[in-house]
Amino acid sequence: MAASRATAVKVSRKKPAKATTAPAVRKRPAACATDWAKLGQIGEAIWGVYFHGCQFPAWSYESLGRGELEEHAKSVVLYYQTGASLKEVKKLATQREPANIAMNRCYDEDGLEELFGYRRGAYAEGGEDRLLPNIAVYCLTPMRSARGEQVNVHVINVVGYAFDSDEQPDYRYFFPLHSQPAKWEELVQCMQQMWRYVFECARRKGLRRVFLADVGGGAFSGGKMGLERYARTSYVALKEASLPPVQQEYESDIEVHTLPRVPDFCFSEEGRPLLEDSLLVNAWDPWSMVGNGNKADNSLDGFFGRCTAMAVLCWPKTNPHIKWETVGPRVTR
Repeated sequence: MAASRATAVKVSRKKPAKATTAPAVRKRPAACATDWAKLGQIGEAIWGVYFHGCQFPAWSYESLGRGELEEHAKSVVLYYQTGASLKEVKKLATQREPANIAMNRCYDEDGLEELFGYRRGAYAEGGEDRLLPNIAVYCLTPMRSARGEQVNVHVINVVGYAFDSDEQPDYRYFFPLHSQPAKWEELVQCMQQMWRYVFECARRKGLRRVFLADVGGGAFSGGKMGLERYARTSYVALKEASLPPVQQEYESDIEVHTLPRVPDFCFSEEGRPLLEDSLLVNAWDPWSMVGNGNKADNSLDGFFGRCTAMAVLCWPKTNPHIKWETVGPRVTR
């Protein structure tokens, strides 16, 4: 499945009716029991900020509030680059926009600010002179089919570099690539780090099979205004320069396959038996909650988001059990 971003379809700017006031989130000692009901209320509050049709599944915050996602919540690991500031990484993971499709914000900014204290994602702090840390987040998530079947799936959400708009911080930092060889080399190194999150996660979790997507390809590559303007800086060239060196380091214990269609594959006779020891790769957005525009978003992220609980599992405000782990080597800036 192509890991592209797509323009939202049939998106209403009307807010969902179930928006609520976000409860105060108190820092509590690690020994205290998790207040799942309160976390479910926070999930419902962020759900209510999305434009109608863009929300993640309501069953995910409902299940969270009943304490039914405890095992899943405690599985979550956020990976970041060795040497990056953990404080900055936590801000990037927490200050997320509900949905941002090609720089079109599909949520109520006033409502987000009123409930959570910010209007725009922390990724806005990047730009021409500053590239923010790249992060990835793993979780074991329930996945539901349209028929109501449910399976558990290992997913890592990795963030590709966004060149689909000249307003994107990544575009402003890297372009023009064709006339700046040092920037191309830096981008290759950054993509290697992104791929490394996938393979290192699989190894640490004892998963022997990885289903890869073209993270950063499709619409994210920017077409003729982005990577595809010149063949030597195309997405194909970037993938060929960045993926094989990383893949070779792990080839003795990890198989690599192309990610089939999600969620169909996970409920098929072929796919279901493989889920227990397989890691599926999602192409996450640098700005948004996991799933981005969900049913109004025809990207891979949208297809994952509309059938899983990853929006609430992978957000620190609704999951205090997230673990934070570094992955090297450090990319020289």
